[in-house]
Amino acid sequence: MPCALSRIASKVIFGGILVFLSGCGSSMTPLSDPAGAPPPAAVLQVTDQGVGGLGDETGYGPKAIGAALPGYNIETIQTAGENGTQWTYAAFLDGLQMVQVFKGTSGKIGVVHGVGDAIAGPNGERLGMTFSQSGLPRSACRVGKSLWRGMAICSAKNTRSVSLVFAISGYAGPFDRLPADRELGGATLQRILWSPAR
Repeated sequence: MPCALSRIASKVIFGGILVFLSGCGSSMTPLSDPAGAPPPAAVLQVTDQGVGGLGDETGYGPKAIGAALPGYNIETIQTAGENGTQWTYAAFLDGLQMVQVFKGTSGKIGVVHGVGDAIAGPNGERLGMTFSQSGLPRSACRVGKSLWRGMAICSAKNTRSVSLVFAISGYAGPFDRLPADRELGGATLQRILWSPAR
């Protein structure tokens, strides 16, 4: 009985995390919806150098982040990283959340999460695309831990500092290894992460 309760609790927690992740950004429009509409034009690209004007030397604070992203509103939010929830800064454009900026070291920014559907990855990756569409090999990925259990965290092609987070809606495990190839192929891109080089 305790094992059954543990499995149920794991499913409830994981399902809640997926809802939480989806709710943290703007709507997660699939790469191509049933009507065939393309994703919105990208306004920010995540590369090894950073996200828009955000980079290794950007200070962690609303003024520095706002100066690096002119025209964006910077607000404080609570969001989920892989190892827990924390307060961070989020940049909004026209009312839509685009990026979440986590605290780094030495007064600088840390990891930046691209969460808006007008964000593009270094190879044109867009939120909502499937793992199969990304063209990544399984070997580029590891299984997520803690709050991102069961998710695939993959290195973007030809980059050192960009990772892609894929999740399967309603995934029921196992959570200690990557999903089977068929399930992984249908996992959708939820976040594009940039990590500072320092």
